[in-house]
Amino acid sequence: MEIKKLSPQGYCGGVKRALKIIIDAQNNPSIKKPIYMLGNIIHNKSVIKKLNELGIKSVDGKKNRLELLDEIESGTVVISAHGASPDVFKKAKKKGLNIIDATCPNVYVVHNNIKKYLNNDFNIIYIGTKGHPEAEGVLGISSKIFLVSNLDDIENLKIAEPIYVTNQTTLSVYDIKDIFNAIKIKYSNAIIEDKICNATTLRQKVIMNQKADLCIVVGDKTSSNSFKLQQVCQNNAHIKSYLVENETELDDNWFKNVNTVSITSGASTPPEVTQAVIEKIKMISK
Repeated sequence: MEIKKLSPQGYCGGVKRALKIIIDAQNNPSIKKPIYMLGNIIHNKSVIKKLNELGIKSVDGKKNRLELLDEIESGTVVISAHGASPDVFKKAKKKGLNIIDATCPNVYVVHNNIKKYLNNDFNIIYIGTKGHPEAEGVLGISSKIFLVSNLDDIENLKIAEPIYVTNQTTLSVYDIKDIFNAIKIKYSNAIIEDKICNATTLRQKVIMNQKADLCIVVGDKTSSNSFKLQQVCQNNAHIKSYLVENETELDDNWFKNVNTVSITSGASTPPEVTQAVIEKIKMISK
């Protein structure tokens, strides 16, 4: 069985930056402790576990960022790579917390563009995943931002022009095209900007251009970009695909009658985790 390691893999620039920021803060004696992640700084459980082992605390769960702040009384709060709403920053400051902002620069591009159009009296259509922290942060900017996740949402939407359209940075390049087209039909004068980040776009294009019988995507189940990789492979490239968090989730039966298997990873997946998956597949193929 041929094993193809698709490239790029490993951390994207935004993830590398966020991890460096929080580890440097933990190692800096002048920064107030304890240090809390307001929600997981990136979506990968193995990375969060390692950060916890360094003494960095997690505050997460089925709550929004504003609610999570109620669990922090002192020290430093780190805003995750997904960003946060202006109200989160205000509340953290009011509580007297030290704030470290690890928001991905690509996310801030989206925030700043939205604010620019809001200042010019536009309504905003934001294409994103309900409940995702990146979408939560954007929606908290203004009540004039309307979340859409699918074509039905567009059909039910009733807002006045002028309209600016943008999106979560980790969506499927291929799914979003249909939503953009539906918006163009309904709101012909809408200004549309695709802000899926380059790391996400490039990995999805590589998925589409590959030749394989099976594709294994290594990434956390909560990672939007990892999930979208698996979906693009299965639904757009029409290649059987599985999303696994580590090598223990591999099933020998997946590889029966497979001549070529490819491996890719999400932008928040540690390289050593992907390599362990590759080594396990090598053992299965013997």
